[in-house]
Amino acid sequence: MSDPLKRTQTIDVSEAKRTSSSSSQWLLEKQHATHPICDNNEVKVFICGEESFKDIAAQIAAAKESIDICCWGFDPAMELVRGSGGTWPRGPTYGDLLIAAGKRGVAVRLLLWYDALTTQSDSKNPRNMPGYTHDRDYGRDDLYNEAASEVLSAQHCLKATATAKQNRPLKPEQIPLAARRDYCRSWYVAAFAGRLAKVQIRTRAGNTDAVKRSLASEVQQPDKWSIERIGLERLGTHHQKPVLIDFFYKEGTKAVGYVMGLNSVTDYWDTSAHQLEDPRREQELAHSYQPNLNFSSMKPYRDYACRIDCGRALVALYNNFIKGWERANPKKEKHDKSELGSRGMPATLLLRAPKGRPQVQILRTQPDEGDKSIKDLYFQATDQATLASGYLYLENQYFQFEEWPQRLLRVRKQVMDQWNASRIGAGLALKKMPVMHVFIVIPMPELEGMIPRTYDTLATLGQQAHMGGQANLIKSVNEQPQQRYAVTGRAPPVNLGVYVPEVVEHANRIDKPAAMTLETRFGIKVCTAMLNACGPVGKDFNYREIYIHSKLLLIDDTFFTLGSANLNQRSMAVDSEINVATIDPVCAKDLRKRIWGQLSGTPEGEGGDGSRAKIAEAFRTWVKVMAANKRFKNSGEKMTGFLLPLEDIRSSTSRVG
Repeated sequence: MSDPLKRTQTIDVSEAKRTSSSSSQWLLEKQHATHPICDNNEVKVFICGEESFKDIAAQIAAAKESIDICCWGFDPAMELVRGSGGTWPRGPTYGDLLIAAGKRGVAVRLLLWYDALTTQSDSKNPRNMPGYTHDRDYGRDDLYNEAASEVLSAQHCLKATATAKQNRPLKPEQIPLAARRDYCRSWYVAAFAGRLAKVQIRTRAGNTDAVKRSLASEVQQPDKWSIERIGLERLGTHHQKPVLIDFFYKEGTKAVGYVMGLNSVTDYWDTSAHQLEDPRREQELAHSYQPNLNFSSMKPYRDYACRIDCGRALVALYNNFIKGWERANPKKEKHDKSELGSRGMPATLLLRAPKGRPQVQILRTQPDEGDKSIKDLYFQATDQATLASGYLYLENQYFQFEEWPQRLLRVRKQVMDQWNASRIGAGLALKKMPVMHVFIVIPMPELEGMIPRTYDTLATLGQQAHMGGQANLIKSVNEQPQQRYAVTGRAPPVNLGVYVPEVVEHANRIDKPAAMTLETRFGIKVCTAMLNACGPVGKDFNYREIYIHSKLLLIDDTFFTLGSANLNQRSMAVDSEINVATIDPVCAKDLRKRIWGQLSGTPEGEGGDGSRAKIAEAFRTWVKVMAANKRFKNSGEKMTGFLLPLEDIRSSTSRVG
């Protein structure tokens, strides 16, 4: 039976040299027809919002012809570049940048996820469109008559100040927040009314029927009537976040695109320094999982963006946008050919590449089109990683997809079985066994209903001790007396049994390999970390979680993928997502050194030249730094870097999707 993911290779054997060669398949070569593998692009990766949004702002300001943006959420008042000032606006706002672009004659199209059902509930409201999903009725009532020239952040600061003096009892420190709210509301009112020159906006909701079809084809599915399944089926979102600028301008010579996990909402802005307290981070948009209310700014955030210059990969970004834009057309009127995408693709983007350019593939999850190529990519890249003895680095907002570690172990076991068979024949000692180092960096689950899936996924790799609360819950249920009896009159006792929650039953079926088993049977070592910022508060040091919003998989200084897709079933089968994957040894190695150096805070922890010995040294360094930082945090001392062992003392018997 042929492999559903891998392209079959025909290998010629030299009769003279008795040798042959083949190529590694990191990307989805078998899906090249629908997801082209391109080699005429340039890629650059930005770490965190400061770097990413600064570059996006510069490209928007320089745009000549078009700006196409897909968003999970959009905050018009978000400052993409922030000065040192502590009050809004601390720099040019996203909304002002798009207004200015439209005034220059640049066509701006903004495609947003909006689900009216979720906004009707305070607990479910994603608050992803300030001024539209929430804060709609705040402040002035004259916004519907406001001229387009008045929909600017500076104008609203002046108006809020004047209003405060006249008839609203606002303190001086409240005026910037009032101006911000009025600005967001007026921006959306003007945008939906078509009063912003050259700016078009459309919204789209999840397709329940398409999501149901997508889930039905999953190997592992939530229970039919569970809250988890209902949440997935009825609350599908559009989670893509690509930006595409000047796609057709001068035959694509100036075209640039971004694929990222960062949302265009102000609370996703942070620097890679992840300061304990930073006045440039937002203050009023606290999340329910904010653990410490003693800070004035939001917790640090971590994520990535990939910039793609020129090349055929931008064609895939354009096609993704135009299909979504057309499906979101409320009037279904007949459009001109250029909007339908019938315009010929820019010639420059189709040129053959000079040598040395990276291979790039755009992957998606799109239930409307039956596309699950992101999941296929994760499996394909993981399969390839198991063939080597290097590293696999996964940094993700969620670690809730049990299928992934199951596949990692299954394929790695096949590789190790073959190696052991060869080892015995060659007389090699077991200590010569190649070791694959797996680094997992994740936050604590933001909702208690996400704890069971996180536990299950970690337990598959023998890492369940990091979810101590859930482990204790499972242990206590399993230690209950196995029978309880009820006596009714003279009738014999009735065996009532013991109620065992589904999450416990499932956890009991998981094979949880010990560390020694992982190493000897699978040739794998795993470390699981979370991130904390540390800084002085008076004479003492304080700590707070760095919220990891990342969606990064980086392997062997060769391959990486990042984008909007998390490692959970929602991202692999339910929400629309978009990722970029690339084979780029130069960029991958640089990215690994930057990330590992930042997180570990030590030269030894960055992995040096990427050799087997240096990766092993980095792994040992991480384990030591994590243990030391735990001691430092417990004793109130300064940490090294940001690494801590993942620890979660919470538990849950329910799952959410």
